[in-house]
Amino acid sequence: MGSLPIGRQTAFVPRAAFGVTIRPAVNENDLSLTKTEPHPAATGKGASASAKFDPLIGSTLAERYEVVRRIGEGGMGAVYEARHSIIGKRVAIKVLLEKFLENQEFIARLLQEARLASSIGHQNIVDVTDFGTTRDGRAFVVMEFLEGEPLSELIMRDAPLPVERSLHIIKQVASALGAAHSKGIVHRDVKPENVYLVRRGEQDFVKVVDFGVSKAVRSPEEGSSEWQRLTRTGAVLGTPLFMSPEQAAGSEDIDERADIWATALILYECLTGELPFRGNNYLGVIAQIQNKDVSPPSALRPELGIPAAVDRLVMHGLQRDRPRRCQKMAHFEDNVDRLLAGATDVVLGFDGAAEPDLAPPRRGRWSWYLAVAAVLAAGVTAAALLLEGGRESPALPMSGSSVVRRPAHPSPLALPEPGRPLPQVRPPAPAPSPAAGSALDRIRHAGRPRPARPAAPVVLPAPAVKKSKADDKVAPSPYAPPQVP
Repeated sequence: MGSLPIGRQTAFVPRAAFGVTIRPAVNENDLSLTKTEPHPAATGKGASASAKFDPLIGSTLAERYEVVRRIGEGGMGAVYEARHSIIGKRVAIKVLLEKFLENQEFIARLLQEARLASSIGHQNIVDVTDFGTTRDGRAFVVMEFLEGEPLSELIMRDAPLPVERSLHIIKQVASALGAAHSKGIVHRDVKPENVYLVRRGEQDFVKVVDFGVSKAVRSPEEGSSEWQRLTRTGAVLGTPLFMSPEQAAGSEDIDERADIWATALILYECLTGELPFRGNNYLGVIAQIQNKDVSPPSALRPELGIPAAVDRLVMHGLQRDRPRRCQKMAHFEDNVDRLLAGATDVVLGFDGAAEPDLAPPRRGRWSWYLAVAAVLAAGVTAAALLLEGGRESPALPMSGSSVVRRPAHPSPLALPEPGRPLPQVRPPAPAPSPAAGSALDRIRHAGRPRPARPAAPVVLPAPAVKKSKADDKVAPSPYAPPQVP
């Protein structure tokens, strides 16, 4: 059901928070994004022609409620200001639109709102006091008249809000929804438009309204068939921007953790002035809720100095996986109380849920591509260096091979025969300096150790042989040919 203003009139139209976030109302009939327009009579500039002919204005409902003016209109009904004819008390009356006159499901949903809201009995939930039908058969509910503004208007005008004020508002929202959960009632459409702020002194006093799409998890007074008809399988009810992932998926098993998600998301918007999910249509928002990683508030707006404990509280409520999310609204409220009392941390995990992951979301696809390209480039460079090194290194015989290569030069340490000149050993050419070579050479030799310069060969002198006088007399060889005289 589209939210409706009560009391001081404000304009409910689709808005873009800071030009990036769409804030539409959702019509449960066709699940499309629609407007919730104020009635012209509520603008204070005089009644239009259509307002003058509204048959309900000036009439008396149930013989005791005198309709004064039309305040606004939503997807299912219109809200009027009325006065009790006997005690003079101002009340607000929500009347089902004429086009739903014969829609029994919508009539039952309006009756359900009256019953659920009145059964909770909490100071932060709008008080519903009566129920009836108009002369033409349209159902209506009577509730307390509120003078103030919806939280959505405050966010659009003043966000980001101070941390303390944001926590003070969310504490009351959590308290109201926790009371509803204790009665087995899940709101399922928690959003700033359904959080009404009534000024009491210098403090914001919260009233949670619009239980029209609420789900009774257990109802001992009603038969299960009626409640199943109102929450039939696959029905996606609520406002898409504040739907939990399980609601967006059309899950049947919707419990109080859906309200915890929406409450944490409201706190996120109060603190930052923005929402993490942005889209131009219904399907785009739904896809982001189910797939997009949420950045902590302090990461989105680091200049605001949002405390780390507040980050943890918000992210604990925005876990996409329900078992990791805060499990009870009472635990969420307790942590808000701790922060308001000056605590610098929050208690997580006492409800069996895992610690929230406050790491920034995964990098985008382009970062992944760049990382892969860098790894490939490093592999190609390493391969080139190995090939280059293989050309310069001499081939060594394999272990166990029968082929033994003779050394190309004699060992510099081998002793020469006496009197034979020493072989000239050419020293190896020195390796070129990286600085003197080309850029490619410098890159190749940058990370490689320089080979050790071989030691100069040791040249040993021939051993001295002592001569005697007998050595000068050489006897002729008997095999030498005779000399001819």
